[in-house]
Amino acid sequence: MQLVFGARGVVDLELTVYGPVKGLHDGHYGNWVPNPIVRLTHLIDSMRDESGRILIAHFYDDVKPSSKSEQDAIAKMPPVEADLKHEFAIAETEGNGRPLNELLMLPALNVRGIQSGHVGAQASNTIQTEAVASLDFRLVPAETPESVKALVEHHLEALGYTIARTTPDTATRTAHAKLVKAVWGSGYPPARTPLDLPFSNQIATLMTTAGHDPVRVPTLGGSIPMYLFQQPANTPVLILPIANHDDNQHAANENIRLQNLWDGIDVYVALFEGLK
Repeated sequence: MQLVFGARGVVDLELTVYGPVKGLHDGHYGNWVPNPIVRLTHLIDSMRDESGRILIAHFYDDVKPSSKSEQDAIAKMPPVEADLKHEFAIAETEGNGRPLNELLMLPALNVRGIQSGHVGAQASNTIQTEAVASLDFRLVPAETPESVKALVEHHLEALGYTIARTTPDTATRTAHAKLVKAVWGSGYPPARTPLDLPFSNQIATLMTTAGHDPVRVPTLGGSIPMYLFQQPANTPVLILPIANHDDNQHAANENIRLQNLWDGIDVYVALFEGLK
C-alpha cells in the first residue's frame, strides 16, 4: 500500500500547423509547398528528445530540487521496472535508465495524438492543409501553467512561428511564412507535502499499526488538483490510493481489486480512530 505526498500539475496544448489552403498533389508540389505534417513533427522534435528530456530553453529553471527525505523514499521503493517492461512488452525505457519514480519527480511533455491525412487504404498523394498535435505538460513544484505557457510560446516564436489564437483566414496564412495556432487548456499547478512532517510520520505510523506498512511515494505521476486542498495556508495533504497498478486507467475495463477495497477500509478506520 502506498502513502503519496504529492501530485504533478498539468496543462494541455493543441498545436495546429498550416500548409496550403487546399490539398495539393505531392508529386507536382512536393519539395516546394511546405508540408504541415513535416513541419509539425520537426516542431515537436525541437521541444522534446527521445529520452524524454524537454528541450525548451529554461524549462527546468523553476523545478524545485528533491529533498533528502524524498530521495531516501525513492531509494527505498521496490524496483518495479523489470516487471513493468515485461508486462508492457517494451525493450527499453526513456530517461536513460533512471528508475520510474525518480523520473516522476521531473516535468514531462507527452504527445497525446497527431492528426493529419490518412494511412493504409485511405492514404493519398496529398500535401495536407494542416496538421494538429495534442500535447500535455506534467508539472512539478515550483512550475505553474502560466510559467510553462510563457516558455513554450517563446520557444515557438524563437523558431520563427507566428502564434494565432483562432483559425487563421487566408490573408493571415499568406502573411506569415510559419504559422501555428496554439490553444491552451486552463490546467492547474502541482502540489507536494514534505515527507518529514510530524503529520506525515503520524499517518505512516497509523497505517503500519493497521498492518499496512506503506511505501512512501513523493509524488504521483498523474495529476489531480491536490493544490486546492493546500490553500490558503499550505495545509499538509496526503493521498492514500487503493488502486491496483493494472487497473486500466483511462482505458477499457477499468477495475479495482476487491482486496484493495477491504484493505483501504481497514486503514481508514485506523486513521479515524487514531487521528486527534
